[in-house]
This record gives sequence, C-alpha cells and structure tokens, in this order.
Amino acid sequence: MASLLIDEPAPQVRRFTLNRPERMNALDGPTLQALHDAARGCAAAGDAVKVLVIRGSGRAFCAGNDLKWLAGGVLADRAAHMRHQDLMQATFECLESAPQIVLASVNGYALAGGFELALACDLIIADDAAELGDEHIRRNLLPSGGSSQRLPRRLGLQRALLHLVTGRRMTGREAAAQGLAAQAVPSGLLESATLQLAQEIARADALALSSMKQMARRAQELPLQDGLRYERWMQHRYRTQSGALEAGVQAFAGKGAG
Repeated sequence: MASLLIDEPAPQVRRFTLNRPERMNALDGPTLQALHDAARGCAAAGDAVKVLVIRGSGRAFCAGNDLKWLAGGVLADRAAHMRHQDLMQATFECLESAPQIVLASVNGYALAGGFELALACDLIIADDAAELGDEHIRRNLLPSGGSSQRLPRRLGLQRALLHLVTGRRMTGREAAAQGLAAQAVPSGLLESATLQLAQEIARADALALSSMKQMARRAQELPLQDGLRYERWMQHRYRTQSGALEAGVQAFAGKGAG
C-alpha cells in the first residue's frame, strides 16, 4: 500500500494523507520522497489547485523521522543521512513556497519532524487533544527540518526556546491559544472543519491567494517600510496579471448601487 495517498475531496482542494499508521506516519526515505514529489507537482498545478491539505492516517499526524529506518543503516552512512536531511528541508521549503495555501490537519501526534512538517504549512488546524512538540532534545538530537528557525518566528524566542530545550508538548487547544495553530476543534470534527476551511479559502482567486501568501510570509523577514513597498508592488502586479481585482470592485459597486 502506498505510504502517501493523494485525493481531491473538493474542487480545487488537493489532499495528501501520510499512510503509515503502523509507524504513526513516521517519515522514512520513500515516504519523504513521495511527499516532496507531490508537493512539487502542486507547484505546477496552476489554478487547478488552490488549497493543499496534509493529514495523517490512524492515530497520528506524523511522529517525525522513522528512527528505526534511520538506525537500519542510514545513520551509519553520513552521506545518506545528510541526503535525507537535505530532502526534508527541500520538501518543507517546497510547501512554504507553493502557490497554494497549505493546511496541516493535525490529529493525534505531531512530534519532532512531524511538528516541523506542520510548522512548514501556512495554517495549522488541530484536534483539541492533539499533541504537538519538538522532542529532538529528549533523545539528544537536533532539528533538521527547520523547527529551530520556524518556531521562534511563530512563538517568539522565549516560548519557542522553552519548548526546544525541554521537548515539552502542547495540546491542540494550547497551540491555538499561543497563536501557533489557527484553529483547534473538538475530536471528531477535525476532518469536516479542515475541509470547510479549505473550501472557504478556495473561493478566492488563485493569484490573489498566492500573492497574499507571499506578502504575509515576507512580512516575517522585511522591515515594515520595505514590507509596505512590497505590498504596494504586489498589488500592482496582481492587477496587471488578473482581472479579478477590477471585477471584484465592480461587483461590489453594483451590489451597493442596487
């Protein structure tokens, strides 16, 4: 059975399901390669896909790298280990740069590399009772999928470092309270809430969505004045490349006139 399932549960919504429930969807080499290839495929999908959802089968979103797989020979080969780490970073960067809005639908456990996968997504929707955390330090490991860089940008240095140096977990509800997750929902409602949000997002113009994503992500990197100039340039570019802006204004004006 494939370790990554791909379907389209709604128009212009593509869903990736990590499908190794017996290993809590831990990432071995073939699974990570499949996720990387699928993410790159979405980048070329154009307007056909506006929202990408990533979830896990069974009782976990993703428990991180498959340590048994790594211990089976990969770790002993430093070059092979580095290639796996490089592939992980490339995969997560591909999700960040994808034109789609990427949703992580987190059930059960999102730990270590699985937590890093969720951090690379644009929005996290979590089960109230889900458990999220970077547990690398508990095994005297260091992150290789970006949590040391992305978590401080999400939570600020103090709260992020507390989680990084202790390996503490947080629930989905706590993640939402801290602003790490966009939403936390009761058990049993995660799938429907994720799909509802995906469909709500997919109603917008594809270029508007990708432009909004670019602007918001650049806001984490640029000084305010540079960011404002970038926003102004992006709006000009959007207007020249899509008729949706003027159509939206005209539709609103016409409705108001009525």
